[in-house]
Amino acid sequence: MEQKTYSVSQVNELIKNIIDNEAILENMQIEGELSSFSITRNIAYFNLKDNDSILNCVLFNADRFPEFRVGDYVIIRGSIKYYAKGGRLSFNAIFMQQAGQGKLYKQFLELKLKLENEGLFDKAFKKAMPEHIRKVGVISSRTGAVIQDIINVTSRRNPLLNIVLYDVQVQGKYAKEQIVKGIQFFSEYKDIDIIIVARGGGSIEDLQPFNEEEVARACFDCKKPVISAVGHETDFTIIDFVADFRAPTPSAAAELVSADIINIKEQMLNRLNVLANLLKSKLNIFGQQIEHTVLKLQKKTVSNIQDTILQTVGLETRLQSKLENTLQTSTYRVNLLINTLDKLNPIKLLNKGYSIISKNNLVVNDSKLLAINDDIEVQFYKGKVIASVKDIKE
Repeated sequence: MEQKTYSVSQVNELIKNIIDNEAILENMQIEGELSSFSITRNIAYFNLKDNDSILNCVLFNADRFPEFRVGDYVIIRGSIKYYAKGGRLSFNAIFMQQAGQGKLYKQFLELKLKLENEGLFDKAFKKAMPEHIRKVGVISSRTGAVIQDIINVTSRRNPLLNIVLYDVQVQGKYAKEQIVKGIQFFSEYKDIDIIIVARGGGSIEDLQPFNEEEVARACFDCKKPVISAVGHETDFTIIDFVADFRAPTPSAAAELVSADIINIKEQMLNRLNVLANLLKSKLNIFGQQIEHTVLKLQKKTVSNIQDTILQTVGLETRLQSKLENTLQTSTYRVNLLINTLDKLNPIKLLNKGYSIISKNNLVVNDSKLLAINDDIEVQFYKGKVIASVKDIKE
């Protein structure tokens, strides 16, 4: 017997019909811990979890309910829905209320209080940012987008900065141990100037390795400054409080450790200006010393200098007198030539009523050069005309 084959759409519709016709899945009430929570266009998207499972949920008209955050223990009421087109099951909540704190969030608060009382968050233990950072140790996953973001930012801002990656799992069973080993490794790494512990955002379960006491103590004991760049800006983990610096995102951490190359150039120019001012000051002092020496020499040779000055003044007077006479003579000659040229200027003659006759761009100064009906050009002081020869008289 041939087995019937179904399309994806047929299977999804079949699942949807089963769920829609199951009365027990309508108007259900569920309790659990929020492991993620976000609101977009007044619709809340969140995951509800217990010790063994996670359920995707959605809440419409979220502004009608109080604010919630990851770690809250809540009670929701609604129905299970299956979206055939996307093949996705979701719990559509119509009501939501607080029911206490979730287990992980409660553990977070207890550990935070414990470490704070021990002084692990005190500013007195925070290490300063190194003045010159040449090599940065990054503890993150080599396959995630985080390391690429860090490399892109540092390459753009300071191409001379070196990045050393310690590859770890950033969530899951072995993440805690690997992160601790990474911090300890870079703590003893001689050439590393500063350490970035980084991962992207996620639910409270995803970020749990960074809320572990072992990771916090490894960070506190680290010999190198540590920047925590875990999750998004609104996410806080235990390592954020223990680390020497906290960056809202991995990209922001990259900006912290990579001084802009433009700023470096400005610093170099400022230092060059300081050196130039020092050199100028030294030159001024040296100049004053030379001036003092010259004055002493002038006192010893004052008589010879005065004689030389008098001779120079006399020579200058004679030379100036000769130059003035030569200049007057030259000026007279030039004016004479100008007057002569002015009288010979054909334009001046035209202004008196004379005109210049030309044929084929050649000046005509003899009537024999013309013939009856020749076209000629007559140039006046202002303007010119084209005429034709009607008669010739010698």
